[in-house]
Amino acid sequence: MDVSLVQSSPFALPTSRRVGVIVHDGATDLRPWPGPGPDRDLANAYGDLSRVLEAERQRAGGPVPEGTLIRLHPGRLHCDFLVWFASRGPESKGFQAPAPKRDAIEKMVWDALDYAGERHAIQIAFGNLGAGPEQIEDGERLAIVARAATLFYEDRVQKGLPSRIEEVLVCDPRLSVVTTARRRLGALVKPPAPERPLPGAPAPKTAARTSSGGAKAAPKAAPRGKPRLEDGAVARARSTARPWDRAVKYGVGDWFIHAKFGVGRVEEVTVDAFIVCLFEDGEIRKLIHARA
Repeated sequence: MDVSLVQSSPFALPTSRRVGVIVHDGATDLRPWPGPGPDRDLANAYGDLSRVLEAERQRAGGPVPEGTLIRLHPGRLHCDFLVWFASRGPESKGFQAPAPKRDAIEKMVWDALDYAGERHAIQIAFGNLGAGPEQIEDGERLAIVARAATLFYEDRVQKGLPSRIEEVLVCDPRLSVVTTARRRLGALVKPPAPERPLPGAPAPKTAARTSSGGAKAAPKAAPRGKPRLEDGAVARARSTARPWDRAVKYGVGDWFIHAKFGVGRVEEVTVDAFIVCLFEDGEIRKLIHARA
């Protein structure tokens, strides 16, 4: 599962980045906050949001319990459906209820990923959850959402369960907020383990340099570059390989075409039923396979 920080509003994603689900958190009475903020941004992008929420409120017979997820029509958003996560109490005497805390934001992310996966969504986009009075700082909240999604995936892998979700977009239109979140995540995420050489990867080359006197200095190892698929093999795969299918069981050396990452080749099948793949852009990614 890929988790990406994206400098964009989740409500303004282009059609090329259409997702299955967009997640937004709001009040338990399903009434958008009228002042500036994420509720207004959603209402402006969505269309007739108040009417849709009013219908849901009537169906529920009033406010819903905190923690409830409400599936809504996508309106004008580029998604299959919108999730309204009831994360706080209703407005009281003109004051918005306090924003959810860290543990509540993390639970929202896990619950939303479970909910979306059970409904066969593959891509999901989160806004910067937890805005409002007494909110956590913007960049920190964005980092909390991204980190929670990563921990969700790690937990599913450890339990041998499919994450179902392939791509998570964590969105905020402000560059400063995205930059802060990336910096915070750098301190939270463990550094990646050293990569093992892939089968068929070229050995590192050495380069000799000449000293100022003209004599050759001792050879120095050149930095090792990323392994890459050969251009000819990639071109052949474009015309012969089948699209990647999570239900297909792959073996080492199999080629496929991924809708997002392009041509890929299976380099390793792990003991926990994942495949480690090398793609035409030189990146190594881990995918599920043999999953209904």
